Amino acid sequence: MKIACSFVGGAGHLVPQLPLHRALAEAGHQLTVIGRQSALAAAPAELFEAAVARPDPRSATSSAIAPLKRVDVDAELTVVADHFAARAAQQSFQAVAPALVGASLLVCDELDFGAMAAADLAGVPVVVVSVIATGSLVRPPLVTPSVLRLRELYGITGSPRLRGDLFVVPFAPSMRQAASEEWADGPDTLWMRPGATNQQIDSAATAPDDSIVVTLGTEFNTESGDLFDRILAALSTIEAPAVVAIGRDLDPARFGPQPARIRVERFVDLATLIPRASVVLHHGGSGVFTVSALGGAPQIAFPMGADQPFTAERVTALGIGLAMDAMTSTPEQILGAIQQLRADTAQRTKAAALRDELLCLPSPESLLPAIMALTG
Repeated sequence: MKIACSFVGGAGHLVPQLPLHRALAEAGHQLTVIGRQSALAAAPAELFEAAVARPDPRSATSSAIAPLKRVDVDAELTVVADHFAARAAQQSFQAVAPALVGASLLVCDELDFGAMAAADLAGVPVVVVSVIATGSLVRPPLVTPSVLRLRELYGITGSPRLRGDLFVVPFAPSMRQAASEEWADGPDTLWMRPGATNQQIDSAATAPDDSIVVTLGTEFNTESGDLFDRILAALSTIEAPAVVAIGRDLDPARFGPQPARIRVERFVDLATLIPRASVVLHHGGSGVFTVSALGGAPQIAFPMGADQPFTAERVTALGIGLAMDAMTSTPEQILGAIQQLRADTAQRTKAAALRDELLCLPSPESLLPAIMALTG
């Protein structure tokens, strides 16, 4: 069976879908991936028979780091309506529509409203995969007007189904915090275990080695002002090994010489490092929130935008870490937060419980009968 797999944003919109993509590919289905050119590197070539790239500004790397801006949750919600449900939706519609010719199913992320519209026009069933760990970013009253305009443009009748025919959630129920009843997980929800490495599965038996892991993602790394510098200043005063992942755009040399125990790298394998880490410092993206939870590590979140403020709220509400102000936190305050978490065994116990909750979710393979039923 031919299946179109679409994502509208960066790699964070693709990676949560990959366990389901892998299960579909291993079941013998033929997958085409459609998404932003800059993020297609995260698509494992062995899963997809074809790839359709949408050009985007992130395709060209930039070594500049923009100044930090104060987090504005209302502005971030407006971005969903004005960008993902409007401009990006039209671009995705145009890229996905040709890929649906002969396809029996569309799998897409929850912000890929254009792909959903293209599938409605083609009469193809849709599986929507949540990529926002908390479930707090999509607000139907805000996005529906933009989605309706898109559908009117292409002559699509009927009400939009923002959760598709099935809604797959690759996050633990305790990570969720829907902002409204319209987006609350319900009968249409299929829970799915996120992709887990052997190191994450075995992390219950892995003793922390006192290491510290830092990442600010692959999008917000270049919008983080001097946050890397302040974190590095804090790490320089701790006698513990640390790895700081800065992303492909940035040169480690820009941060100057560091103590031998501190590695500054463009890329690291977070899934391998985090199960041994005493604490993870990150920006609050859904992906790193999940990979940290799978590793059973306490977390410090520095939200800068998108869904990150909601992630930070869940980190603190679940008792698995702390949230700090990305703009104003000093090296001394960051140091204090790291020391607090490293000394707090209760936080690690709660992080381990979240890891267990994730690992007990249904396997991607177990979802296939319900998904195949959509195709008749």
